[in-house]
Amino acid sequence: MATIREISERTGVSIATVSKVLNEKYGVNAETRQLVMSAARELNYRPNLNARYLKSGRSQTLGIITEDLTVFNAPEIVDGIAAACDEAGYHYILGNLRFFKRYGNGPKDLSESTELVHGVVDEMLSKQVDGIIYIGCHSHVVVSLSDHPEPKFVCAYCTSLDSSIPSIIYDDKKAAFEATERLIRSGGRTIGMISGPSDSSHAYNRTRGHQEALFAHGVPYNPALTAVGDWGRDCGFTLGEQLIKSGATAIFAHNDLMATGVLDYCNANGIEVGKDILLIGFDNREISTVCRPRLSTVALPLFEIGQKAAHVMLDILSGKDLPSEHEILLECSIIERESTLGDRGLT
Repeated sequence: MATIREISERTGVSIATVSKVLNEKYGVNAETRQLVMSAARELNYRPNLNARYLKSGRSQTLGIITEDLTVFNAPEIVDGIAAACDEAGYHYILGNLRFFKRYGNGPKDLSESTELVHGVVDEMLSKQVDGIIYIGCHSHVVVSLSDHPEPKFVCAYCTSLDSSIPSIIYDDKKAAFEATERLIRSGGRTIGMISGPSDSSHAYNRTRGHQEALFAHGVPYNPALTAVGDWGRDCGFTLGEQLIKSGATAIFAHNDLMATGVLDYCNANGIEVGKDILLIGFDNREISTVCRPRLSTVALPLFEIGQKAAHVMLDILSGKDLPSEHEILLECSIIERESTLGDRGLT
């Protein structure tokens, strides 16, 4: 592998100027920069990151820990972090705890999961990362990060017990308000809701937003039109039948899978979604675009969560003050498709 001195000898450019180019410093003209980079490629130059760390005290590397990379939210968040790292000239190392594969949606073994987190954090620290971004499977409180006093942390799609650790999440309650409001404005007056499990912070906040939207528009909240699901498509089928037979003419489901279950029931029983009943989901999963009719839903700002988490971390590393808010809430957006067209008719 080539050295900076060898690149200097090949190009006739001083060692100091070669170092500036390879370390992406300013003050070198475009022609010289291109000459140096071309020689570096030809000589198979690779930067010595360990040497760079010893010299500057920075590795220019972030650690990313995902609770489970296979959960739908993680790839887009990681992509947002990667984009911000690219812009800032940072590298990143990815660690995957595989929580969903290990535990499913059920409760985690706290001692075991904490040990897993600590193990991956220690591995990141051994690789000299400057800071760690921790991505949750869902919006829950992470209890294990504050046990590590050394690294700097930012949470994405989850929060920490430690108020000094910034958390980048999205506004569940406001999004649910807007989803319910969309049903009302499309002509829904008897509005049912299929919530997630009662111990979920997502379900709690989305239920509050739903109730506040009904109140704001003078629509009475009827507890009999709220059914508690398990996030799955099958329960959406069963609970959709229950709500429709109880008189619901519109349904807000707390995720797209349960909403698709409602759609399955309607399609199997000659009920025209978007006309006979209005339906909106949450998450903007791929399934919402391939079902028929296509499903209106709430799109999560996943890429933006990752990007914001990286920007906050880079600000911390550059010595800027922590954000004034412990939790930074990003806004979701409503994606309207055929399932909420109501009186405007299907297209």
